[in-house]
Formats: sequence, C-alpha cells, structure tokens
Amino acid sequence: MKQLLFFLMLCINFKAYCLSPQYTEKALVIAASAYLPPYMMEHTNSGIQLEIVKAALKSQGITHLDIHYMSNKRIEQQLIQGKIDIALNFPATVHADVYKSEALLYYQNVAISLAASEFTINSVYDLAGKSVLAFQNATNFIEPPFKSITHILRSYDEVINQEAQVDHLMKGWVDVIILERRVFLYYLEKYKQSAKHLPFVVHPIFQRAPRPAFFNNKALKETFNIGLGKIIDSGEYQAIIRLDGTEYAKLSTDKLSK
Repeated sequence: MKQLLFFLMLCINFKAYCLSPQYTEKALVIAASAYLPPYMMEHTNSGIQLEIVKAALKSQGITHLDIHYMSNKRIEQQLIQGKIDIALNFPATVHADVYKSEALLYYQNVAISLAASEFTINSVYDLAGKSVLAFQNATNFIEPPFKSITHILRSYDEVINQEAQVDHLMKGWVDVIILERRVFLYYLEKYKQSAKHLPFVVHPIFQRAPRPAFFNNKALKETFNIGLGKIIDSGEYQAIIRLDGTEYAKLSTDKLSK
C-alpha cells in the first residue's frame, strides 16, 4: 500500500514538473483585482496574495508572469473564455472548466457601521432597512443567504474601488459597508492621513472564506499546489504573510475604533 501511494505521488510530481518548461517560454497570464490592498496592489505589482502566487510558481521554475488588473466580473469572464491562465478572484460557483487550488489564505468579510448609529447587527437579516455599500460582485462571493436578503435593504450598491466605501461610511452617506477586514483597515489608515475618522463598529456576521487561485488547466493547478506546499514547508509562506501589510490585521477592534 505504501509503495502504491509513493508511486502515485511520484507520478503527480513528475506530471507537474513536466508542465513547467512550457511556461518558462511563454508568459503566464494572471488576473488580479486592481483595488484590493494589502492583498493585491497594482502600483507595486505586489501584495500578500500576489507574493504567495509568485513564490509558489517560482518554486516550480515558473517566473515569466504577466499580471493584468481588472474587475472581478471581467476576471470571471476572461478565465472561462481561456484568455488568462490564473484568476485570483473568482466567485464560488461551479464551472466545469475551472480548477481551484488549495487555499492561498482566508478572507474575513465584515459589516461595518458608525458607532453613533447604535446598530445591532448579529446576522445578515439585521441589515434590513439599511443602506448598504458592498464590494463588486459581493452577492456572488459572500455565502447565502446574503444575496437573497438584498431586496429587503433600504438601498444596496456595489463599488469596484473600495476606498470609496470608507469615505462614504465616514461621511454618513451609507449606513453599512461590507468588505474584507484587512482591506478596510488598509483604507482606514489611508483615510486617517487626510480626514478625521469617526468611531465605528465591526460586525463579524460572515464566515471566514478560503481564497484559492483558479485555473483553466488542471495540470497547471496541480503544479501550483505542489509549489504552494513547498513554500509552506520552507517557511517562505509564513514570511510573506508576516511582512506584507498584515500589521493592520493584528490590531484589535477596540484599538482601531478609538
């Protein structure tokens, strides 16, 4: 039995390593969101998520990368049409020609309101009657029943540029914003540099969500998974998580809301 398992693992590794050379000659096209720091930052071609992907591919000898930045909806379309090789944001819908990797990391989407509003929000149903501003394609990324309750909101909109969400909340233009916790903290720090921020409350009403990478090539996905495991074992993964902007996520909600 042990010999059989060893043989199967050897075959998977051989297949993956045989795939790598074709991507050393032609650039691997990766699609990422342009407005998702600290996970993806267009101006530096970096961020936590991108650095994990780069390191995993590099461990497999794949370094020729072409990173394109676009909206979540366009990323979905481009991957299905085979115009890109890897998508870093893709809704949790089943598609026959799309293969997802092991989780790169986990996102924690949250609802955030101003403390002065004194809202009690313990579930998505408590958003009823409120004006909500979410990130683009949130209804496809956030788990049910979020999508089904948007019709009971006073208003519901989505934006591509999530920096606007913080601005709208602090100016009282919306009751609640919905976005990933690290993304909010990143833009909050930026907002503080030019404007006074108001006390706020974080409502953790959504589940922690794994964020894999998505491929239209199964063999490339397997190659990537091997590379991801390799950088986790070597400690390189932990270094990326620790050094790429996660100091925001380490701060407690109590300290941040003061």
